[in-house]
Formats: sequence, C-alpha cells, structure tokens
Amino acid sequence: MSTNDLERLEEFFLISRVPEKPVLIMPAVDLLNEEKLLHLMNIYSPLIQAKERPEVAAIFISWYACVCAALHHMMFHWNDAVLDVSFSNLTVHLVHGESYPEFLFLINNNNLYREIPVEGRGAWVKKELDSFYREQVTPLVQVLARAARMNPILVWGQIVDAAYDQLEEELDEVTEEERRQAILDHFQTRLMDIDASAFGLPKNPFATKRRYIEHPENPDHTMALKTACCLAYRIPFRESKEFIYCYTCPRLKENERALMKAAGQY
Repeated sequence: MSTNDLERLEEFFLISRVPEKPVLIMPAVDLLNEEKLLHLMNIYSPLIQAKERPEVAAIFISWYACVCAALHHMMFHWNDAVLDVSFSNLTVHLVHGESYPEFLFLINNNNLYREIPVEGRGAWVKKELDSFYREQVTPLVQVLARAARMNPILVWGQIVDAAYDQLEEELDEVTEEERRQAILDHFQTRLMDIDASAFGLPKNPFATKRRYIEHPENPDHTMALKTACCLAYRIPFRESKEFIYCYTCPRLKENERALMKAAGQY
C-alpha cells in the first residue's frame, strides 16, 4: 500500500483522517454495546434535529457504510494487502462538518493488515468479505436495529445502496469492456454470492435487484431507486416546503414522483 492509497481512503471514504475538535470520540468496538451505542445516538440526534431513533440509525449507518466501501475498494484495487478495518482497529469520531455533522472512522494502526495471496485471490476475497460481514457488520446492524426499534432490512438498505453507488461510480470511470466486466464480476461474485447466514437474514441483501427510473433531466439516462428509504425526510434540515421524500425514494408513488419532476424537485 502506498501513500496515495491511504490518501484515497481519506478523501473518498472518510477513513483514516484525523479530525479536529471532535464532538465525541469512542472506540468502534463500543458500537456493539447497546447502551454505549444509544449514548452516541442521543448525542447525534439533536445535532441533526432528529425526533426518533430510526432516522438517527439510518443516517449513522450510512456513514459507517464508508468503512464497508473502503474495504471493497482495497479488496479490488490494492495488490498486496488490505488494512484491518475491524472494530478493534477503528475509533469513531463525531465532528461538526461544513454543512452537517459527520462521522469519521480513524484507523488506529496502519500496520495491521491482511496480505492478499498471489494465487486464489478471488476465493480469498470472498472468504474475507464473508467474515467481515458476519463478524463485524451484521452484529452492528442487529444491535442498531434493536436500539432503534426498526427492521434490520431498513438498516441493511443503507449499506447496500452505498455499495451499489460505489459500483456504478467505478463503472462510470472506465471505458474498457474488460475492466468493466472485472468490476461487475468482483461485485457479483464477492458480495452477491455471500451466504445469507452471514447477514443474519433469509436472503443476501446485496442480491436485491436494483430498480431504475428515467432521469428527470435526461430521458436517455436512468436513476437508481434507493433499496430502502433513508428516512432523511424526517430530518428538518432536509425537508422541502412541499415535498418531503427523496426523488429516488422507493416509498414514492409514480404520480408523486411526476409532481416532483414537474416542480423541479429532484
């Protein structure tokens, strides 16, 4: 791994950067303790003017999804090793961002990593991702859903949407068909094929087929519908005067989306 590799993690995945004047610092392993997780949620909630726990949980997990995205990136793009992003090697920082509060996840020790084998890389990556989701992410989703009294599927939806967004951004950056296929194969065979038991669900959430709608500004392009509502409509600073859902919210009916399109609210 190089300095450029680490800088990319910091720039695109909000990981490894040391923040200034954090509101809260806690070992990431404490996220698996419901009492300590509730303490974090109670501090975060008034900062985003949230009224209920579910919206706090949905927005928080969307920040943690950056950790998942960082691991996906390292698994695919790095040649020799991937950094340890387990809870034991992360510290959570809640900070005041430029426009809204942010969660950053600081890697405690960059010398903790797992070497990527030269042979059998594909099988190794799939095994490592299975372990990561089974032992790290799923326990967090479960305790977060329990603390927020919400369906775990809604929590998983935020992570899945972030992964699909990452996939599509990477596909947009390449033109060679061979490279595009490699990206698709990595996503499909490493994430979509993980056994459902790793997620504590009857079905692998990444195997959910994404739906698309016509882009409101360009009929030749499409936009992906969210896998699950992000609940941002419940946050006052995100509300509009007339419409409260995201244009790509799966809860919207087509006539409601048409009204938003006509009003230029998308």
